[in-house]
Amino acid sequence: MKKIYIFFASIILSLSISLPVFSKSLSVPFTIQAPEQNWSQPWQDACEETTIAMVDFFYAKNTFTTESAKTEILKIINIKNKFIGESLDENAKTILTLINNFLPWEAHIKANPTLEELKYEIDNDRPIILPVHGRYLYNPFFKNGGPDYHTLVISGYDDSTKEFITQEPGTRYGLDFRYSYDTIMNAIHDFLPDQKTMNGDKLTIFTNPSISNSAHIDADADGLTKIEEIQQKTLPWSKDSDNDGYEDGKEISMGYSPIAKTTEKILLGTLIKSPESPMVYLFHNGIRRHILNETVFINHGWKWFDIFTVPSSFVENLQLGEEIVQ
Repeated sequence: MKKIYIFFASIILSLSISLPVFSKSLSVPFTIQAPEQNWSQPWQDACEETTIAMVDFFYAKNTFTTESAKTEILKIINIKNKFIGESLDENAKTILTLINNFLPWEAHIKANPTLEELKYEIDNDRPIILPVHGRYLYNPFFKNGGPDYHTLVISGYDDSTKEFITQEPGTRYGLDFRYSYDTIMNAIHDFLPDQKTMNGDKLTIFTNPSISNSAHIDADADGLTKIEEIQQKTLPWSKDSDNDGYEDGKEISMGYSPIAKTTEKILLGTLIKSPESPMVYLFHNGIRRHILNETVFINHGWKWFDIFTVPSSFVENLQLGEEIVQ
């Protein structure tokens, strides 16, 4: 009898393990594309920048306030205007360029995705940016039937109701807004001008937190690749991140910090401290290493006059490395 119980228990366990995932929802931060409810430009047509911002905050594990949402959306608009040109609507290729050139994650375009392919991305914790013909969404909160072109973020799905869970930037009710599977699959269309998006290609933008294909892009031509910009904490859309008149790559090659917001240059390998604290750090490769005590300091041959005083905000923004104890 005991063997029979064990047999049935093993069957039940195997069935429970093999059951498919019927629903999943990612905690993608939500913001409406007009964070202050002002629907004049640029907010009226900022859905593309807003979807990028939401995925960016998801991968960075950040949350939105009204002010941070406004700042992030404007940042992406300004990057687009500077490097690509001013426009009201951005197709999948332009969205892809913005992500892969300037953000610390990457994306690729998937043509004619199936329902299962979309769900697979969510199962693997990767939100999807979706270009759509807005009027095919039949969203009751859209005015005049909705826009010809629109973008949103797919952040989950629910097989029990056959619905996608989305972050819908086009309405203040867009948090975890649900569209049926059929509605989304029918609405997928990339932007075409002259109100012809309904004839656009069925393209989606699959995102990924890892960086491989875009690692060596130097979009701002400052001598640092995207992966180097991330490591150095510089701005991939600015040749001169600390605005001191020297390009980031040049400063690195000369042994200076490209992010020192001080009137003097800080050499990598410099001893630093803030005016508010007696703690002394060795600054190197974008990190600060605390020097344990005076004995360790003297044993390294350092002198007190070698210490460079910097703003506390500069010290606090540096990653804390391994303490120097001997």
